[in-house]
Amino acid sequence: MILKTKIITVIILVLLLVVGASTAVVLKLQENRFMEHALHEARLINNLFVQSIKDSMQEGRTEDVQKIISNISDNTEITTLRILSADGEILKSRDPDEFGSRSLLFVRSALSGTDSASFVKDDQIISYRIIRNEPQCYGCHDSRLDINGIVEVGLSIKRHKQDVAAIRRFLIFSGAFTVVIIALILSVLFTSRVIKPLNRLVHTIREVERGDWDARVSVDSDDEIGVIGTSFNKMLAEIKSLYDKNIRKEREISRIKSELDNKRRLEHLNSQLEFKIRELEAANRSIITLSGEVREKNKQLGTMVERLKMINEVGRVLSSVIQKDEIVRLIIKTSAEVLNARQGIIHIDSSGRSALTLHYRQGVGVEKLSDLSLEFKDSYARLLKDGKPMVIRREGGTSSKNAVAAKAIGVPLRMKGEIVGAMLVEEKMDGSPFTDDEIELLSTLSRQAMVAIENAWLYERLKFNYLSTIQSLVNALEASDPYTKGHSERVRYLSVQIADYIGLEQKEIDALEHAAILHDIGKIGIDSSLLNKEGELTKDELQQIKTHPVIGEEILGPIETLSGVRTTVLQHHERYDGYGYPFGLMGEEISLKARILAVADTFDAMITNRPYREAMTFDRVIDELKREAGAQFDPYIVDAFVNLLNERGRELLSEVGYSIKTEATN
Repeated sequence: MILKTKIITVIILVLLLVVGASTAVVLKLQENRFMEHALHEARLINNLFVQSIKDSMQEGRTEDVQKIISNISDNTEITTLRILSADGEILKSRDPDEFGSRSLLFVRSALSGTDSASFVKDDQIISYRIIRNEPQCYGCHDSRLDINGIVEVGLSIKRHKQDVAAIRRFLIFSGAFTVVIIALILSVLFTSRVIKPLNRLVHTIREVERGDWDARVSVDSDDEIGVIGTSFNKMLAEIKSLYDKNIRKEREISRIKSELDNKRRLEHLNSQLEFKIRELEAANRSIITLSGEVREKNKQLGTMVERLKMINEVGRVLSSVIQKDEIVRLIIKTSAEVLNARQGIIHIDSSGRSALTLHYRQGVGVEKLSDLSLEFKDSYARLLKDGKPMVIRREGGTSSKNAVAAKAIGVPLRMKGEIVGAMLVEEKMDGSPFTDDEIELLSTLSRQAMVAIENAWLYERLKFNYLSTIQSLVNALEASDPYTKGHSERVRYLSVQIADYIGLEQKEIDALEHAAILHDIGKIGIDSSLLNKEGELTKDELQQIKTHPVIGEEILGPIETLSGVRTTVLQHHERYDGYGYPFGLMGEEISLKARILAVADTFDAMITNRPYREAMTFDRVIDELKREAGAQFDPYIVDAFVNLLNERGRELLSEVGYSIKTEATN
């Protein structure tokens, strides 16, 4: 905060304190004055009313009392005007309905020991005055009574409060206006008389800090600030004179010192230069010798880095594949390519599983063999017997140590300590022999391979158990209906075949397989009489059956791992043209898996017997699928399915378990 702001802030705070205090005192005095005036008015009205009553009583006009009350009550500021009994009962009032009731404002203790009393309650002043029983009143009142009545007058003080509020607003506004004017005046005075001279002084100081010793403060007054500016200018002149003298002396000393240092440095450098020349000649000879070794080491290091990258990449790829056959195919292909071999073979024969033999040849690819070829059988038997890496010499001999003239190398494949197979590669593309490093690399790849294969087997076992459990539940659902028995299993097989044919990823195929098994699980919530009805369904019955996708989605809802499956189950009755159910989705809004499932589900429904019709012929089913392509079905899926049937023929349908019905048999 700058000096001007600080000083003006302090003055404004003091002014606010003084003005606020004086305003509060004035308001308090004025409020007391208004209250005293209001109390006086209330007592005056009360006395006037009492005197009027006495005059009327002396003249015998008691009936005029009510008129007096009505006349005085015309004043809008008089809120209450009553005559009360000694115990607060209303005897007279401007409102006849109040006669006989008690005054809620009356406080007997307020008149204790006095004839009159006044007090403030809410927004009015309540004034009481006792009317004593006098001789002139004996004509109408019992002479034994001491009090004829108590006058109760209520006078509104809202007007007085409004006047006080108006004065308060005026004082606050005038005080604020005064503070603002004083602040502006002080701001102008401080700016012109103090701040501007100080700013000039600060500006000059900053110029000096940047090295301008010729800067001077502009002085236009003879007050204290002007004296400070004049003194500062004199000080700058003296400092500049001393600075110039020091600069001249330092330059002279620096020149002399530089000449002396250069002389000593040259002498020292000459002596060192001769020694360095001799060292440099020896170092050059060593560098020439080492450069060849470094190049060779760099070449070896580059090769090792590239192989490490390959191993990491192989591990990454293998961890993303879960199909055993695909893993084995990838292993032998990658191993042969990494080792630059012309061909390789891998054979796995684990107990409880069918043997698998894959042969890779450069430029041809991977092919599946029924058994090991003769050229590898002896080497494979040796690997199983010794259980350690093996090399094959050019002349055909084998050795587990010397790989200098190795024509081929092989390693056993182990799983949980048991040898379950072997992998061999032979004939490097450049004709060079296999090295010990390459044998170690092949062993590393084989270990990675077996971990991936074991994971794939575990996955297949879990998947089989999982699907078997689900299929058992679905079979229990279908057991009550002879027409749909086996429906889910057939739809599952067809859906997987279509998905594999169009190249769907394995993860998506697995989700589709689950959805196909569970797609009718929602029929648990549908009355079996509707599901097995032979006649035509009514509109309401059809609507009930159409709810089974939603029911199925709700049944699968709590199972978090089936989130992708639920969508397919929910959408498998949506139509490609948007007229399906339950939501009327169309085209690409429907998931690809649901579109595949819709074709497989409808195909099975048409080609098998149902309660309401017999099975259609194969040719008619194909025609129906083609006719509904673009309407009920995705035309791409229909084309793929038809092409799949054309390629594999009715052999595929026989594998599923269909009894094909042709036009001739019909």
